[in-house]
Amino acid sequence: MSFAVWCWVFDIQPHDQYTLPYSAQSPISKKVKDFNTINDIWEEVHEIAKSDHKYSIGQQLYYLLPLFANPHYIIDDKYYTLINEYHYITDYHIPLGTTLDDTDALKLSMFSIIKNEMALALKHKAEKNDNSKS
Repeated sequence: MSFAVWCWVFDIQPHDQYTLPYSAQSPISKKVKDFNTINDIWEEVHEIAKSDHKYSIGQQLYYLLPLFANPHYIIDDKYYTLINEYHYITDYHIPLGTTLDDTDALKLSMFSIIKNEMALALKHKAEKNDNSKS
């Protein structure tokens, strides 16, 4: 979900550079690895998640994932649906549930991720735009 938010903010497009199976350099180990299945890609994503906590996981994946994988292998349309739903709910003040107890816990968790990553991604985008104007 974190990566999907960054892709949404920066409008990243999937590319066809990597089509399974393929070999690519790991951005973490710097070794060439074989990626035969989507699970191999997810294993590398987990390595990235464990590696550095200076940046959010969304920002790390935004910059690192295209170096070794096609983003469409891990982004599902349901993530964009959730991001749109988050915007409808926050923009139009639509409640998620009648009470907190009635609200879907997974959706609350996803909306928390969206809120946090969206703030970081928009801040990063603004900083990039300010630097490009200088």
